[in-house]
Amino acid sequence: MFTLQFVAAVLLFLSNQNAVSFKETPQADDCLKIELSLSLKGEMKVQRDGKMVAIPMVANANHHFEERIIHLSSTGIPDKVARNYSKADALFNIEGNKSERTLRKQRSLIVAQRPENSIFVYSPKGPLTREELELTGEHFDTLSLANLIPDKGPIPTEAWKLKDFTVQSICNFEGLSEHTLTGKVVSNENGIVTFKIEGTATGVESGASVTSTVNATGTWTEKAAKITNLNWKQSDNREAGPVNPASKTEMEIIIKREVLETPQTLNDAALVSIPQDFDVPNLMTYVEFKDQQGRFDLSMSRDWQLVAKTENHLVLRLVEKGDFIAQATVSVWSKAEPGKHLSVAEFKTITERTPGWVVEKDLQEGEVPSGDKGRWVYRISALGQLDNVPTMQNYYVVTSPGGEQVVVTFSLSPKQAEKLGTKDLSLIGSLELPGTAGK
Repeated sequence: MFTLQFVAAVLLFLSNQNAVSFKETPQADDCLKIELSLSLKGEMKVQRDGKMVAIPMVANANHHFEERIIHLSSTGIPDKVARNYSKADALFNIEGNKSERTLRKQRSLIVAQRPENSIFVYSPKGPLTREELELTGEHFDTLSLANLIPDKGPIPTEAWKLKDFTVQSICNFEGLSEHTLTGKVVSNENGIVTFKIEGTATGVESGASVTSTVNATGTWTEKAAKITNLNWKQSDNREAGPVNPASKTEMEIIIKREVLETPQTLNDAALVSIPQDFDVPNLMTYVEFKDQQGRFDLSMSRDWQLVAKTENHLVLRLVEKGDFIAQATVSVWSKAEPGKHLSVAEFKTITERTPGWVVEKDLQEGEVPSGDKGRWVYRISALGQLDNVPTMQNYYVVTSPGGEQVVVTFSLSPKQAEKLGTKDLSLIGSLELPGTAGK
């Protein structure tokens, strides 16, 4: 009896010694080569002539980058990495109208970090455009790949439920309501483990409720001790929000990863400009907008979302944690003679003629100090009714010494005035017209 028990114990010990540890064990300074490809199709629902209309849309994106781990969280998962993008582009086709997004070569070095629940990306080389921010910050979150599989133990025979913060990150939610995503091993042959992830998740993104259905297949290799391939299929049903219209989409993301030695683009010398901790200088966090005709430039906080753009107008919305605060409309105005600008009376007449606007109370009016930029700034603030809705409007006219003029209108509910604070002044302060930058 003793002999049988002893033999059984030895066999169990040997079995555990030979068991494969099904997990990732990332270390600081580890480097990976990652390729992402995305294909998306679906429709947006917008209102036209009083009716809801479905607009077809198609998108394709490709990201190729090398990644070096800078810091690990207390749970051993990367929470700060440096990436060098050799390729980052996306092509959108919305109702036959095509638009392309690319990453400038001078912004190819990107830092992705997650000090808390959401990922934050920036370039140590300077501000990103809104398109570049979305291109590098909204693709599949590869920092969370290690969390798709159990973090300890041998290859499981039972299904496992994904952790809440992993689902929130992978589905790109600002907040997770609930989910049923589970993983399960489907095969284990020759050091290659194939697993599936299925389920649904509900959360909030950009102030809109989103329900996602996931059907994914991945492979983990014993030699690399990493997930080396992932095919992620996701269907999203998104309600209308303050920034984006309602939509239904289906997308497929294919991910390939391989281990590599530290590339020259991510060696210590290449990363010297990256802040040591998670505090990022304001200049690196700003989003910049450059008018294609060179009439003005803007640098703004990331809470300002670009929602519309025409030849002479730019529409931005200030959204904080899903809460719509204000809308800013930037309008290029007719040029004045050098050294001159709109008169106060002319500007006041322009504001009073805003379509649908009825002034009920003047709040403030006067010049705004413009520092050493050599420009003239005037503000009119009033309460009233805009299309029969109680509204507060702050009007600014900004004129350069050369006569270039821009009018900026901030519209908001009076209840949101405190939340707007001085953010309108900050946006005006960042506005650069020809002949004013660098003064």
